[in-house]
Amino acid sequence: MAVDTPTKPNGLKTALDTIVAPKAAFESLRVAPTWVWALLISIVCVMLSSYITTPAVIHGLSTDWPNLLAKDPNTAALSPDQQQARLAIAVKFTQFVWIITPIFVLFAALIGTVIMIIFNALGRGEGTFGKYWAAQCNIALIPSIGAIILAVIVLLRGSDSFTTAQSVNESIPSLGMLVPGTGKLHVFLAVFTPFSIWAAGLAIAALSIVGRLPRVQAWLGGGLTLVLPALIVAAFAK
Repeated sequence: MAVDTPTKPNGLKTALDTIVAPKAAFESLRVAPTWVWALLISIVCVMLSSYITTPAVIHGLSTDWPNLLAKDPNTAALSPDQQQARLAIAVKFTQFVWIITPIFVLFAALIGTVIMIIFNALGRGEGTFGKYWAAQCNIALIPSIGAIILAVIVLLRGSDSFTTAQSVNESIPSLGMLVPGTGKLHVFLAVFTPFSIWAAGLAIAALSIVGRLPRVQAWLGGGLTLVLPALIVAAFAK
């Protein structure tokens, strides 16, 4: 007698479905969590984007250095040679940031997973850490798409067109455009890009489909995956 065997999950298909058919992707993740391919693709895209945009970030940092000094009395009090030494250190560090970007991708996925687990408990959902981790790794593809588009924009504009390091990331349209400047409100709103909002929408869908959460908890949990990073970035803004 023939015995039915479960179909082996296809990580690449699930990754693609997360972008074009999220309901199917999350229904698949609910049964068979798969995340390795999605995470690898996300890491490669983010590393590539960071590497490509590094010259623009360095140019913006160097151009904006006098303004940065004015905001930091301790550094402004140093001698010109010491200030240039500080700039050289900052530039050297920036040159190699792309190497450690996988840490940022993993950390973001972990934070998103923890948020999902918390709201899963609040809503008495059916999700597990493994399932939500898989969902977050696949959702990470969306910011990765944004990172690649950012790299293309930087290449088209040229590194010399950026006058601050912050202006590089803000090449992607965001709600920060509603509040010009560099204040905390601007930095907070700048996190709300089409890609971050898209990712938050997918988090809501994942909580609803993978965890079977009620609508309120799903929306609150998914919304927090967007708002919390914005609050953290704004908290460190000067």
